[in-house]
Amino acid sequence: MARFLLPAPERVHVPGLVTRLKDFLLGTRRGRVLSVALVLWLLDKLGLPLPVLLTAPARLVVFLAVLVYGWRATRFVLGALLYKIRSKLLLSYLFIAVVPVVLLGLFFFIGALFFSGVVASHLVNAELERQSERLEDVGRRALDEFANDPAALAAALPARVRELHPEAGWSLICAGRPLVSQGGAPQSAPDWWQSPRFSGLVERGEGDVLRVGLRAPSCALFLDAPLDERLLRGLETRLGIHYVTTVGRMEVREHGVTVQVDTDEALGADREGGRSIRARASSKGMTFMAPLTRTEWDSGKTSDTGLLFTFAPWELLRHLTPGPLNLAERLLQALAIVGVVFLLMYGVALLFGGLLARSITRSVHALSRGTQLIRQGDFEHRIAIKSRDQLGDLAESFNLMAGGIQDLLRQQAEKERLEEELRIARQIQMSLLPQRNVELHGLRVAALCLPAAEVGGDYYDLLPLSDKRLGVLVADVSGKGTSAALYMAELKGLVLSLSRIYDSPARLLCEANRILADNLDSRSFITMTYAVVDLQAGRMRFARAGHNPLIRLEAKSGRTHILAPPGMGLGLDRGEHFERVLEEAEVPLETGDLLVFFTDGLSEAMNPQAELFGEQRLRDVIAGAEGLSSEELKERILGEIRTFVGSAAQHDDMTLVILKVL
Repeated sequence: MARFLLPAPERVHVPGLVTRLKDFLLGTRRGRVLSVALVLWLLDKLGLPLPVLLTAPARLVVFLAVLVYGWRATRFVLGALLYKIRSKLLLSYLFIAVVPVVLLGLFFFIGALFFSGVVASHLVNAELERQSERLEDVGRRALDEFANDPAALAAALPARVRELHPEAGWSLICAGRPLVSQGGAPQSAPDWWQSPRFSGLVERGEGDVLRVGLRAPSCALFLDAPLDERLLRGLETRLGIHYVTTVGRMEVREHGVTVQVDTDEALGADREGGRSIRARASSKGMTFMAPLTRTEWDSGKTSDTGLLFTFAPWELLRHLTPGPLNLAERLLQALAIVGVVFLLMYGVALLFGGLLARSITRSVHALSRGTQLIRQGDFEHRIAIKSRDQLGDLAESFNLMAGGIQDLLRQQAEKERLEEELRIARQIQMSLLPQRNVELHGLRVAALCLPAAEVGGDYYDLLPLSDKRLGVLVADVSGKGTSAALYMAELKGLVLSLSRIYDSPARLLCEANRILADNLDSRSFITMTYAVVDLQAGRMRFARAGHNPLIRLEAKSGRTHILAPPGMGLGLDRGEHFERVLEEAEVPLETGDLLVFFTDGLSEAMNPQAELFGEQRLRDVIAGAEGLSSEELKERILGEIRTFVGSAAQHDDMTLVILKVL
């Protein structure tokens, strides 16, 4: 078998990296700018005093250069590393196997942390509720015990309240005046408080306090416990939750929504003459926030705030599962065992994946080398088939492809030959149409023929019969392609001969049918309209052999008329029935009249929705052609059809002849 080899590429000398870098930095404008910027940047890094007007642009240029050329270098390195299919397979395996596991692990880890934070937040709120109940219990027992002796109640309160918090405050208000007060407790009951009890977080000048208010028949008792680590010491002892501080995002519920940050800036600092808020973050664990509701004591407005705390999730789980069975440690051990098993399985999977990738890439390399040889024209190369898997089938298909390429080349050459013959046939067919405009005094003619394929079956002709008489012919051979073009050529010669013999359009069509009926294929026929325009007599005689009707625009009335005398296609009947059906018609011609001959390619032009342009749309376009020349009307009709058709392909030949009487 002959070898079709392309010439080998010439060797091109590629300069080294240092040479190319030198040429870029010194030989190009961008390189020189970058060189100056690098020098200024290095001098600035060495501590030399340089003006800011020089160092700032230099840093910007260096930064942009690092971004641009770093990205290019990364793309080059990745392209070099990932050129081999084996590297791509291994990398894709890692992405498929590792990345989802890592993301899933991160998802569960973050979910576990968030869930543990929600649990810890619930425990913080429960502890605050418990401390509030303790304050209320102390106050309720004191009121019940000393209900009739306010003085004894005032004397007994300090000892009982300080058992709960060493810096607790209290106040006893009887008959509208404070009987006893300590630690910043309120001196009077606010007007908005009308219920028997109050319990909640209240904002005080030096910090937030947990306040409980109780009403007796003639007195009101208020107990305050500062919100600090001592109030929540039980959480730290039992669960390892460490108090940090409270932060406020104020959302006033009575008069709209406002935002206000109320974070203690002096975290960890002791205030002189007052209580100490040790707002310290734990050195271990994570920080979370418990949502709280804060009440403004003077107005009764409430706002949302939060209590920051730190905790260690594993410590919290260990505290929540007391007893001999430590669930946290058992869970950690189980996760460690699962992790080791997973790593072992992943290592085995990676080993087998590498072996499979090697077997795949070996076959791919053979295919790549074979395609290179095919590209160079060596169609005799074959790939050795070493396995009967899909890659083996692919190698066999490659061998079959290499053997069939020569057949494809021969078919391509044959196709090009046929296309060249069709091109020549199209040129010959178009040369059969009128090559120049036919001009008669008092008549303007515009015509076009647009085949749907290389060669078509539409045909029109303009036959000057005398100085005042013109024969107009429009025909459509059934089908398209070479056979239709041959019938069209035969029809042209026939009409040229008969037009010199027969003055009557009907007689010409009858004689043409008699001659063509014996020569046309049984599946072929020709539709045709032949008209004789007589400007001296001011009339047009025509006959229609099954063709599309004519459209006449009457200048006087501005109305369009369909001219469709009966007739049947050429070649469908031997003669008698054809002559009996065919009729010849005559229409008068007046100045300004328009006559439009067309084939079904115009009226049956389809848009993407398979809708036909139709004769009615064509009539509407012609009806609006008053004052237009025949050429202008032709362009308008084509424009309307193109707009209607849009992106749909032309499916039939389009032929149009327009006559305008002057």
